[in-house]
Amino acid sequence: MSKPSSWSAEADRRFTSSDLGQKVQASLGTGSRSQRALSEFILRDPVFVATHGIEDLAERSGISPSTISRCVRDLGLSGFPAFRAAVGETVHALIAPVTKLGSHMADVDPENGAAEASLATAVRGLEGLIDPETARSVRAAAQSLGPARMVWTMGFGLSAHLAAILALGLQPYREGVVNVVQYGGTEVAAGRLMSVGEQDVVLALAFPRYSAHVTGLAKAARATGAHVIAITDSTASPLVDAADRVLLAPSPHPLLSASSLPALAIIEALVSEFMVSDPAHVERASRLAAAMAAYL
Repeated sequence: MSKPSSWSAEADRRFTSSDLGQKVQASLGTGSRSQRALSEFILRDPVFVATHGIEDLAERSGISPSTISRCVRDLGLSGFPAFRAAVGETVHALIAPVTKLGSHMADVDPENGAAEASLATAVRGLEGLIDPETARSVRAAAQSLGPARMVWTMGFGLSAHLAAILALGLQPYREGVVNVVQYGGTEVAAGRLMSVGEQDVVLALAFPRYSAHVTGLAKAARATGAHVIAITDSTASPLVDAADRVLLAPSPHPLLSASSLPALAIIEALVSEFMVSDPAHVERASRLAAAMAAYL
């Protein structure tokens, strides 16, 4: 049974922007299979790496300690202790509260305390979004929606439902919002996207397990000149390379394949920011509330 991740949006950004993080990011495309697997894990959870030993990392990642040591040396460090210290330097301000939570979660038996484990992970995931950079990123994304000719939302699997919620949230405040994946599968979705253009914004969502379809369609949309905004869980997500802007939301869960709550929080923040960005939107919201009141 996997334990909840200590991941947060701020930790991910802080580590990825560091010199070491850039090396790890580069190894996703150039390293061996083991190096790529380790690099993806590190990018997803740098705080875990900074707060655990090599045996813990081996158990969590499924990569042997000897392989981890070799991969670390390939990154130019003398060994795992030096690597862990280097990672810790980039996320040190986040380690103390995460370690405290990790100790609490270690006492939870997922088989007998699934509700407690799930709720604690949900709180941690939402807390991971509370930082100025996340707010700035959401605000910038919302500002790009107003002048767009069309706004497209897109996701497959679990992300299809999140994309639909995002489309429904935006539709009362502007015309031309299209949810790409509604029915008919990938072929129909691709056909629906054929009218996307350089004045459009595409909001693409991808959470584990990732869909290759959303990445491919996002790249095709970007090739037309459309502005692609990715909402995903990590800079290790394949959707990142297809996007002009990335909104990060943690998705780990102790029992389920992914948590939807942080993504929903990002969606609600994005819709809220777009709504208050124009007095006309606020007026629309008032009219909508008044119309709904008659049915309540």
